[in-house]
Amino acid sequence: MWQAVPMNPLLRTTFFSLLLGMLWTPSAGAWGNVGHRITGIIAASLLNHSAEQQVQQLLGEESLSVAATYMDTQRATLAKQWPQAEKWHYDNQSVCQQVPYCTDGHCATRQIERFRTLLADRNAPRSERALALRLLIHMLGDIHQPLHLADNADRGGNNLHVRLYTGGSRYSLHEVMDTVLLKQLQGNKSITAYTAQLQAQYRSQIRQWQQGDIKTWANEAHTLAVERLYGQLPGFVCHSPITATLTLPENYVQSAKHYLPEQLTKAGARIAWVLNNTFQ
Repeated sequence: MWQAVPMNPLLRTTFFSLLLGMLWTPSAGAWGNVGHRITGIIAASLLNHSAEQQVQQLLGEESLSVAATYMDTQRATLAKQWPQAEKWHYDNQSVCQQVPYCTDGHCATRQIERFRTLLADRNAPRSERALALRLLIHMLGDIHQPLHLADNADRGGNNLHVRLYTGGSRYSLHEVMDTVLLKQLQGNKSITAYTAQLQAQYRSQIRQWQQGDIKTWANEAHTLAVERLYGQLPGFVCHSPITATLTLPENYVQSAKHYLPEQLTKAGARIAWVLNNTFQ
């Protein structure tokens, strides 16, 4: 007969930390591994000489593409060092009204400023600056995923379930915007090939997108969530989370497939802009 075997205390702690992470984080991996890697590849291609050298000094052989995934791949490690780190992937800003949020400072936009300041400090230990770089580029990517900047009492669309077509697989809206549509857009292309396609497609807009600041970019993503992701949902009502599984209209899906690649490319361009200015 099967008998339960007591779990090692350390393993038990790790297991429940991971379980809580899966249950309560706003996304299993904001933008997903592929999305963050794309932002890193784009950013690396737009670094000036000084920034490129200093990134290499901090990261060694680790690419920006890999470093951009750190906050997702090392969630448990970061949670031990900073218990509030799970909140640093998003700003829990209401879709429907201007109410105070991030009052404790634990949100993406506030932490971006914190770690950008640390990264710029040439007197800080190299290991701390390297970690600041990894966190900074990930959070800059996250604030370009609109559902990381908006919420309708549904955990940024994590509790809102949808299908892309009648009879299709059931996903959270957040998952659709993080990974599902990006996977469809990428198709059979490698990450590098798809990234090259995005860079060619949006090359003329890069300089324009590298204007503004963190607040401007966050507000842009929030507005996109308000007007497109929530505002165009069938049956959407402010402060009343949708509980039924929705089948997304075709025009809604096609619209998302248009602006999500733009958001990814903007994120990569703006990561480079921040690093170029930080490493002056």
